[in-house]
Amino acid sequence: MSQEPWQPDEPGKREMLRMLQYETIFVTDPNLAEDEVDELVKGVDHLAASAKGKILKVEKWGKRRLAYTVDRREEGIYVLLVLEIPTDMVKELDRRYRMNDRILRHLTVRVENEAQLGPSPMMKPRPAEREDLPVEPAAAL
Repeated sequence: MSQEPWQPDEPGKREMLRMLQYETIFVTDPNLAEDEVDELVKGVDHLAASAKGKILKVEKWGKRRLAYTVDRREEGIYVLLVLEIPTDMVKELDRRYRMNDRILRHLTVRVENEAQLGPSPMMKPRPAEREDLPVEPAAAL
């Protein structure tokens, strides 16, 4: 993402902007290295900081299978961010996501209530294999 500072639509409007919380998730090319994914997150952080916003949470979900193929890819690296930014910046964030060839898909939604900053359900440990699950006797037919 480019490092140019974000400017509100009208001069002097920056002080009037209200900071709201947003969750944004993006899926990157599965062949990216960890440092390249970190670079994408830093780009979003610089964009948020230029509007006096901040990143509240970063979760890297790692490489996962896509529900459908995107640009002939069946996997992607998922990253979830919780941001506190002005409403006008969402359009700029969306524009930069669309212009970045390394990002396959993205979605940004406003969080109505304050976001839970704990781990998301995707980050919670999965149950172990079936051997750890309690075994119930088969029902008699």
